[in-house]
Amino acid sequence: MKQLTILVFEYISGGGMAGEALPASLLAEGRMMLQALLGELKRIPQLRLRVLLDQRCDLAIDSEHAELVRIGAGQDIMALLPELLAETDLFWPIAPETGGILSRLARMARAAGIETLLSDAATLALCGDKLATYRHLTAHAIPAVETYPAEKCPDFPGRTVVKIRDGAGCQDTRVVAADALPAAVADLYQQEHYVVQPFVAGRAISLSALFKNGKGYFLTCNQQQIVLAGQRFSLHGCLVNIHQQREADYRHLVGRIAEALPGLWGYAGIDLIETGESAALVLEINPRLTSSYVGIGQATGINVAEQVLRLRQGEPIAVPTRQQCVEVTI
Repeated sequence: MKQLTILVFEYISGGGMAGEALPASLLAEGRMMLQALLGELKRIPQLRLRVLLDQRCDLAIDSEHAELVRIGAGQDIMALLPELLAETDLFWPIAPETGGILSRLARMARAAGIETLLSDAATLALCGDKLATYRHLTAHAIPAVETYPAEKCPDFPGRTVVKIRDGAGCQDTRVVAADALPAAVADLYQQEHYVVQPFVAGRAISLSALFKNGKGYFLTCNQQQIVLAGQRFSLHGCLVNIHQQREADYRHLVGRIAEALPGLWGYAGIDLIETGESAALVLEINPRLTSSYVGIGQATGINVAEQVLRLRQGEPIAVPTRQQCVEVTI
């Protein structure tokens, strides 16, 4: 096997916000994912790693296995990437969907003829749009949290969640009482960029899985530690690989989502709300690494990065060698 050069780019810590203030929570989450990914990649033979890093950030990295490319305040990462991509074989970006960032990175690499370890362009665009995702899932009879354009907000009987249409995680998400909703929507800047959902009480769950050509490969079920303080949600961490009596149902759900979105490829996270012993609603699909990914290797013994690379040639071997529950704190 010939040596492959893989360019790894986590947007927040990797210079995507060079010259801007780095959001603390997203930076912490991004660095954790980056560190976990590099830890798995360095155990794979015949890989040469190049890693982009904002000059304000530190990273525990073995120089024997990886080369750091520092990004300064005056540098534009989007202008630098074409040159960096020309010197690589594979591109693994970790980026938010907000503003089409993840899709733009994928398009840039594919235009340069560089293999990108992500889903296809249409699937990235669909999953990056919460309204489009809801409509697509319901068209395939997959239960999902009701989602509507903010400018056509229905009258919900209880509290309503207002969130950015292409936001990542808890970004720009708040809970509004029924009587305050009309004013809250009226105050939104560019209403077309927001959606509304009924507030659904329940347990926040995520599923981690691999996907390829309409097939899904279940990895773990995770419990998200989301706190609602005042009107705002915040993600404090997650319990990875929880014991779940509904695992068979969730394996089936992963398969149904794979069939509904055959362009999903590689690792993806599925966020759910468990509303009862036998009911769960899909909240969103993240076609990229998620915070839960950080704990999967320790919890199951599976080198997820290795299995993603296996997808390039065939099927993954996602067989756990241990079963532990691991807490990931952001």
